[in-house]
Amino acid sequence: MHDIDLSSQIGRLRHLAAGFEALRSQVLDLALAPGTTALRSISPVFHTAQGLTARLTAQVSELAGSAYTTVAGSMESLDALCSAIGSASLASCDLAHAMARNPLDGTGFGGPTEHEARFREARHAKAVPVMAEHLQDAAEHLDLCATVCAYVATGMSKDVAPASTNTVRRNTSQALSDTQYEALGALAAGGARMETKGRGSARVAVPDGSRVTIATFQSLDKRGLVHLDTSVPLFRGRAIRVTADGHRVLAHHRRGASAAAVPAPAAPAAIPARGARR
Repeated sequence: MHDIDLSSQIGRLRHLAAGFEALRSQVLDLALAPGTTALRSISPVFHTAQGLTARLTAQVSELAGSAYTTVAGSMESLDALCSAIGSASLASCDLAHAMARNPLDGTGFGGPTEHEARFREARHAKAVPVMAEHLQDAAEHLDLCATVCAYVATGMSKDVAPASTNTVRRNTSQALSDTQYEALGALAAGGARMETKGRGSARVAVPDGSRVTIATFQSLDKRGLVHLDTSVPLFRGRAIRVTADGHRVLAHHRRGASAAAVPAPAAPAAIPARGARR
């Protein structure tokens, strides 16, 4: 077991998260034009996915053999990163399958025929939906990798933060915007989940229909007010819960709001001086 600089490891995880997110965007932006065009656009993305998978695997190996394993919660973090390796590999696999189903132009053994153009169009039309499905799956796997790396990095940064900063974080966490307080209150009701929508993008689903954006959720997560269960694949829906600090901040805010809503007691009416009786 060897010592490592956890700060540098956190930085690498954040770079990996950004890399996976950027690659996901590239995959979603790919224009499906079967043939050489598709091969030239998918192949560099495929190689990038393999490179990110290799970097993530190397980092997990380094963490697993270091003193980080003595930190409380490191087992869950390492398990989540291992699942991300699997997701990164599946993303590469889907990209490879997209290339495999991509019909390249060529001449068959029987030579060109008078219906060559029609056959080519039919092959292309059949391949497009299959390739699109593989690219969509690859994007979802890459989104999962980005999310896991980002949240494990956030958790590790809290582990290495000096204990003296806990009080400071707790005090400053109360300085939220109205939108953040509303989001925290909606999440505190329970049952909220983070899940995928559309083309692999993530969203926060709240049972009562309250709108909580990813940016708002991340701002609450950075303050340690909410927790996301990263052990579950994103496409299955990840449970969101409000932490003890989050409940304290919310209770403090509600007490302050209640006190402000109570009207001040009216000043007693002046009692007129009683005049002399005649």
